[in-house]
Amino acid sequence: MPLFTVTMKSNGSTNEKDRLSRAIHAASIEAGYPEEDLFQRFFSLGPSDLRIDLYYPALPKPRTDQILMIEVLVSSGTDSNRKRGLVAALVEKLGEAGIAPNDIMVFFLETDRASGSFGGGHFAPPVAFG
Repeated sequence: MPLFTVTMKSNGSTNEKDRLSRAIHAASIEAGYPEEDLFQRFFSLGPSDLRIDLYYPALPKPRTDQILMIEVLVSSGTDSNRKRGLVAALVEKLGEAGIAPNDIMVFFLETDRASGSFGGGHFAPPVAFG
């Protein structure tokens, strides 16, 4: 159950966010997460509120206004190969949606599943990958 937080420049329309959401969800499924796991939020910031080094770390060309900063909250102990697979799927699916690899930043945050409730006071069940 990854929780995706996408920070982008405020020029993103609802249609664009829908397109990005579909691509992110497809990447999540491709990486092995269940199709019904859909947890996303989008933050659109003005130009003065999103300041990013256009070349870090030694990119061959600068990032564009389509920059996406994606934070992925996953369960503590999520395997590095699963994270790499998710990043590869994100780059692929977002690329199909028109986002250049240079414009995709992904950061993983980990949390213990016992540290939150998804509703009704119930905590998430243990992770089971198929």
